[in-house]
Amino acid sequence: MRAVSIILLLFCSLKVISQGKEPLNIYHEPSGDGGFEYFAQNHHPAPYQLEIDFVELNNLKPTVSLPFYTVVYPGDPQYLLQLEPAGAGNTSFKSSYKLTLGDPDVAVDMDFTYQFPYQNHQAYILAQGANGQYTHQGKYAWDFLMDEGTEICASRSGVVVNVKEDSNKGGADISYMDFANRITVLHEDGSFADYAHLRQNGAIVSLGDEVRAGQVIGYSGNTGWSTRPHLHFQVYKAVKFGTQTLPVKFLLSTGAVTQLKEQVSYQAVHR
Repeated sequence: MRAVSIILLLFCSLKVISQGKEPLNIYHEPSGDGGFEYFAQNHHPAPYQLEIDFVELNNLKPTVSLPFYTVVYPGDPQYLLQLEPAGAGNTSFKSSYKLTLGDPDVAVDMDFTYQFPYQNHQAYILAQGANGQYTHQGKYAWDFLMDEGTEICASRSGVVVNVKEDSNKGGADISYMDFANRITVLHEDGSFADYAHLRQNGAIVSLGDEVRAGQVIGYSGNTGWSTRPHLHFQVYKAVKFGTQTLPVKFLLSTGAVTQLKEQVSYQAVHR
């Protein structure tokens, strides 16, 4: 999976650089001594990593080492840094920002047992498993074969932090990767689950919705880098400006299993 990254530029004549679809409102205010104080407010349901640097600083000096890095959680505005006057005269500055979803310092629960991401008692064949030879090399991810329009269920309770459902494109080439419809859910331990290749308009949840394990959240499809209808499922955590997929324990009627076999059908058991 590709990390969500954004680079933004700000000139001193602007105050708010984050509008529309951007998750953070990053702004500065006069500090009273001729300098400026920077703040960020996160309106998104998930935390974001933020890196600030200055590509131009005239007659100003930052109070922190650059580039400045922090994690901004949802809620009230968060103080970031201050630019102090370096001497008499006019001041100007130009800033750059880098954003990535997730907090890399969370302690992920590696013992959690996940339900299969489809309806209770239903069974589907695992076409490609962790470290699969096609598109899963070097990562933990699972592809379950299912007809388009199959109900997809949350494998673990959490909050919806990303929904893409506008695509109707799919194909057997990496150039189609960004056309995959998906739902991403943030769990209480800071990890994420990704449900991908959904059909167009195949999400029945919205950004910020709380979902419970076993709840139907969307419908499978064949969008993105895909040769046949299936559901791609993976769990990951944030690392600094990136992601790391995680091994998962799945719940079977006989207990938890960590190693799934390709071309084997697995029946969902909901708790």
